Amino acid sequence: MLRHPRAALALLAPAALAATMAAPAMAQDGTAPREIPEGFVVPGPTPTNASPGSEAVPARPAPPATPAPGAVRPEALAAAPPPATTDWPCVQRKVGEIAAAAIWSGPDLGAAAQAPRDADMAVLVDTIASRRTPLPDAEAAARAFADALPVEERAPKVSAVFTDLLGRLNAERGRIIRGIERYGARQKQFAEALRERRAAFDALRESGADRQAVQAARDALLLDQRIFDERRQSLTYVCEVPTLIEQRAFGLGRTLAASLKE
Repeated sequence: MLRHPRAALALLAPAALAATMAAPAMAQDGTAPREIPEGFVVPGPTPTNASPGSEAVPARPAPPATPAPGAVRPEALAAAPPPATTDWPCVQRKVGEIAAAAIWSGPDLGAAAQAPRDADMAVLVDTIASRRTPLPDAEAAARAFADALPVEERAPKVSAVFTDLLGRLNAERGRIIRGIERYGARQKQFAEALRERRAAFDALRESGADRQAVQAARDALLLDQRIFDERRQSLTYVCEVPTLIEQRAFGLGRTLAASLKE
């Protein structure tokens, strides 16, 4: 079971991602997993004699209706977020990258890329970017670093640290998002295969086939659906990881910017 944010590192490689999804997980707040969009579930009732807890899953949703011409103002369309990709399986809206302007209230970052770096800055970025470091500890480390700098060095070095940190977090987050999309595509294929297997099972049962053959087909179908449901539950946890990285970026950006105003 996935109980720690480090488990989401399995998304960085396809093989490790599949292993991560093999076990169920709870949502970040400890509650029951969130519902996955209907396009990622299997239609039809649970087979007869299903084990307790096997859930019936709803049918594939109908395609959305096309809005009538003129129903939406042009300016509203311009401000709307881009549509999610068809392989994005998370409830959370997909945001491709964390923008510096959204989380940074310090001085202009234009010169931060050319600012000299030193070993202490590199160590700090490594420490506070890692999700193994609790966010309060990371914020404390960022404040301590800024407070120890001479006043004339504080703005350029803190701005450079923020720039490197944001680049690191965006790169990690991008890898995780791509892993989620790959997994979403595989779940869709798995869902389609389950629909076909369910139809084949129904045809076998109605054909008057040997009872032993019907029981074997039912057991195989129930096993496949249980695997699908466990992976769907695990996905609700992994979908939280990009949001956790956004929260880390926002908290550390706020802390570093505040250190320049003290």
